[in-house]
Amino acid sequence: MSILSVKVDQVGALRAIRRRKQPDPAQAAVLIELAGADGITCHLFEDRRYIRDRDIYILKEMVKTKLSLQIAPIDELLHLAVEVKPYMVTLMPFIAEDVSLTSGIDMQDNVRYAEAVVTLQEAGIAVGYFIDPETDAVKDAARAKVDAVELNAHAYVNAETIESAESELERLDQAAQLAAKLGILPNCGNGLNYKNIRPLADLDIIEEFTVGHAIIGRAVMVGLDRAVGEMVDIVHRLPQTE
Repeated sequence: MSILSVKVDQVGALRAIRRRKQPDPAQAAVLIELAGADGITCHLFEDRRYIRDRDIYILKEMVKTKLSLQIAPIDELLHLAVEVKPYMVTLMPFIAEDVSLTSGIDMQDNVRYAEAVVTLQEAGIAVGYFIDPETDAVKDAARAKVDAVELNAHAYVNAETIESAESELERLDQAAQLAAKLGILPNCGNGLNYKNIRPLADLDIIEEFTVGHAIIGRAVMVGLDRAVGEMVDIVHRLPQTE
C-alpha cells in the first residue's frame, strides 16, 4: 500500500495573494492529518514565495505524522533543515522567480547535491532527490546514497495523448522498479490529481505520493476532510465511497 503526503504550499499561495496571516499552512496541516493523510510536505523556495521560514518551525511542532521539506541545496536552507530536523528533506532543482517546476535536478551539479546529502544524513535526516524518471538519474541518486527519490510526474500528467501518457507511465514504472532494486524508496509527485494518480497507484510500486494543488483546489469546493479522504482512498487503494 502506498501512502499520501499532502503538500500545503497552495495554502501558503492563498495567503500570499492578500499578504495576510491567513490561511495558515500549519492549521491546514492539522486538519489534513485528521482527515487521514500520512504526512505533510512543503517546498521552501529560494524566494519564499509560498512557505516562510516561520511556517517550517511551526509545522515541525504541529505535524504528528511526518514532515517532509523540499529545498534546493542552498546553505541557508540546509542550515534551517538541520536545525528543524524534518523526517525527510527532498533536494530540489534551483528555481528562478515565477518559473514552474518542470524538470528534476540537474545531475551535472551532482557534487553540490552529494555534499548536501552528507550534511543532512549526518544530522539524522532522511534525504531524497527529485529526479526525472530516467535510468541514469536513478543510478546517480544511488551513487549519492540517498534514501529516496521523488520521481517527477510532470511529463506524465501533461501528456496530450493516451499513447504518450502510457509511455510516460511506463517510464515511471521502470524508474520506480530500478530505485526499489537499488534499495531506494520510490516516491512520486508534481501535478498528480484524482484521475491521473490511479494508474500510478495501481502499479503497486510507488512508496509515497505527494499531492498538493489538486487536494487544496477540491477542498475549496467540498472541504479539506472530504478532499483529503478521497485522495487517501485512491492512494491506499480502498473501495470508493459515495
